[in-house]
Amino acid sequence: MLHVGNERVPVCSGVNRRSFLQAGAAALGGLSLPGMMQLEAHGAVDPSKAKIKNCIVLFLVGSPGHLDTWDMKPDAPEDVRGKFKPIATRTPGIEICEHFPLMSQITDKLAFIRSLHHKTGASHENGQRWMMSGHDFNEANPQPHMGSVVSRVFGQQGNLPASIILPVKIGNTGTSTPHGQSAGQLGSAHEPFFLGSDPARSDFQVSDLAPPAGHSEQRLSARRNLLQQIDALQRRSESKSTLDHETAYGRAFNLLTSPKTKKAFDLSEEPDKLRDSYGRNTFGQSCLMSRRLIEHGARFVTVNHFDTVFNISCWDMHANGGNLNNTYHDYENLLCPQFDLAFTTLIKDLEDRGLLEETVVAVLSEFGRTPKINARGGRDHYPSAWTNFFAGGSIQGGQVIGSTDKIGAAPHDRPVTPPEVIASIYHGMGIDLETTMMPGPGGRPVRFIEAEPIRELF
Repeated sequence: MLHVGNERVPVCSGVNRRSFLQAGAAALGGLSLPGMMQLEAHGAVDPSKAKIKNCIVLFLVGSPGHLDTWDMKPDAPEDVRGKFKPIATRTPGIEICEHFPLMSQITDKLAFIRSLHHKTGASHENGQRWMMSGHDFNEANPQPHMGSVVSRVFGQQGNLPASIILPVKIGNTGTSTPHGQSAGQLGSAHEPFFLGSDPARSDFQVSDLAPPAGHSEQRLSARRNLLQQIDALQRRSESKSTLDHETAYGRAFNLLTSPKTKKAFDLSEEPDKLRDSYGRNTFGQSCLMSRRLIEHGARFVTVNHFDTVFNISCWDMHANGGNLNNTYHDYENLLCPQFDLAFTTLIKDLEDRGLLEETVVAVLSEFGRTPKINARGGRDHYPSAWTNFFAGGSIQGGQVIGSTDKIGAAPHDRPVTPPEVIASIYHGMGIDLETTMMPGPGGRPVRFIEAEPIRELF
């Protein structure tokens, strides 16, 4: 049995996924693309059987050097091992950078993947596309962000969008190619909702989500009712654009008019002590908001740690003395402590509220950084090896999956590719990767991801 949305499609005995894909849309028995787009996805999987019900992705834009953080090589030559020292952790045999002392106490909950790699280019955007969608692609063949896939499969619960990205979308990171944070061919109905503001600002209020000036909530409700009547008439034409537009309108009105929805974004309800423990900065408060949004019904929340790599202190440690002048000083005094505090607090906060068992937290990045320190004292882009990690849900913590060679230049064993990471998230959330399909270009049913999950994680 195959699924497209919640439509179950019988196939003859012995027909597997690959033969189904070769058969194309004919296997759907004449179901049109507009018909497919009308299908809600609530029946595609059984949420009651999902090991993980929610996901929070912390995306480290710019990408930390693996040799300076979570895959240290203290016995390597000086121009490889870097300036930081490893420290022992709660888990025997696992060492991480000395500037993550809080993380070192919760490694029993963490599963590190130290053998990540890809081979399609060293730009930030290449890595962003891989790690947000499981695909590399161009403008002509957009692939959906993980949150959009989750939105398509599970649908929205309550008034909050299924997928939310904080605090803002990724901007200029070097090229004009896609970043991988759109719904792609799934359409605007499953586009992530971008908060578009900084929750750490002293003037950040729920009123940021209030109706535009001159538009009362009564006026907005009247306009919504009118649009619903118009859409009801236009639905008869089974127009994909109409259906997507209708859903987008509904989401916008729900956000503007629902007091319960606004409440999810209101950090003033949190104790000052807890807000302090996350860190009174954009990343820390975004992590706190991600927990609130999960509590209020969002299924997939992405926190972008930075929206650019230029003229700011971020993970992109080129040390070029210009607009990419991040150095070991930035790692030691800002980036590592900021991440250590926010991430550790998020894990503990989710656990204290009974949410960690059903929420996976994935820390992802674009690539690693060059094993050899450059002439300026920094490290450059390096997609041949890097480390990401998971916590929460049914993830088996206290382990390292894969390893790199003596200088962190390439996977030594158990090499892992980005699609496997994305497949693991889908698998953990209960999506059957063999039988759950989505409409692809031209209406041809396609699999969400052409990879198998990392079985050691579960």
